[in-house]
Amino acid sequence: MALFFYSRKTVANFALILNLNQPKILASNHPNSFFDAIVIAVHYPKPIYFLARGDAFNKPLIKKFLNALHLIPIYRLSEGKENLYKNDSTFERCLKLLKSNEHILIFPEGVCVNEWNLRSLKKGTARLTFMALHQKINNLIVQPINLNYSSFYKVPKEIIINFNEPITVSNLSNHAENVFYRIFNQELKEGITRKMLIKSDLQYFDLFPKKENYLRKILLFIPAILGFISQYWIYFFLKKWVIKKTKNSVFYDSVLFGLLMFSYPVIIIVMATFVGIFFNFKLGLSMLILLPFTAWCCKEIK
Repeated sequence: MALFFYSRKTVANFALILNLNQPKILASNHPNSFFDAIVIAVHYPKPIYFLARGDAFNKPLIKKFLNALHLIPIYRLSEGKENLYKNDSTFERCLKLLKSNEHILIFPEGVCVNEWNLRSLKKGTARLTFMALHQKINNLIVQPINLNYSSFYKVPKEIIINFNEPITVSNLSNHAENVFYRIFNQELKEGITRKMLIKSDLQYFDLFPKKENYLRKILLFIPAILGFISQYWIYFFLKKWVIKKTKNSVFYDSVLFGLLMFSYPVIIIVMATFVGIFFNFKLGLSMLILLPFTAWCCKEIK
C-alpha cells in the first residue's frame, strides 16, 4: 500500500515461465539502494531472501531484525578485509536455501549508484551459481532482472521491473571456475540489460506515454487541493530532513520511503483522533479514509 502512494505507476513484466517451485537466483541491477529490494519483493509472487551489505548487521538487535526480514549479510572488501571470511557461512546458508527451492535476490554489481546504467559485475553471483551446480543443484534457475526508475528523487515516480528470461546454467558446469565466471557474467550482463533503459544524465523522464484526462483531473481537483493543504507539510518536512541526512549518498529514496511508510499512518491517526475528541467523533472517524483519499488525489494530478 505504501508503494502505491509513493509511485504514480509501477509495471512488472514477467518472462513467460516463472518457475516458482525451483531454486532460483534473482540477479538485478542496483540503482536505488534498499528501495530496489522493496520494489522487487512487493511485485514478486513468492517470498524471497536478500543479500545485503554486511556492515548493516553489526548490532545484535538490528541483526535479528534483518534476519527476520530474510536479509543475509554479504561482506565486501570496503567493509574490512578481516570480515571477508564470514562470506563462507553466507554462501553455505544460500546453498541450503536453494536446496529447499527458495529464491535469493542478489545485486551482482556489488555497489549501488543512482544511474541508468549497469556497472561491471562482481563474481559473487557467479561464485554462488558455480557452488550450487557442483553441489548437484541441477535444476537451479538464474533470472536476470532490471529496474527502471523515472527519477531517483522525484515523488511520485514511475517504475518498470523486467523479470527477463532465465539463463541456462547447467551446460556451464563442466568449465573451470575462472572460465565459468567469465562466461556466466557475460550472459548475466546481457540478460540484465535486455529491455533495460540506459541513459547518461540524471534528469526525470517519463517511462509511460502521458494520456491527459482532463475530466478526471477536474473531478479530482478539489479533493487534491484539500489533500495538499492538510498533508503536504508531512512530506515537505520529512523530505527536507532526509535530503540533509542522506546528502552525497544513494539512500534518499529508501529513507524517505521508509519514514513515510511508518510515520504517515501514525500522523493520520493522531489527526483523526484530535478531530474526533475535540470536534466531532464521526468526522474524526471518517478522516481515517478521507485523508488518504485526498492524498491519493493530490498524487494523481501532480
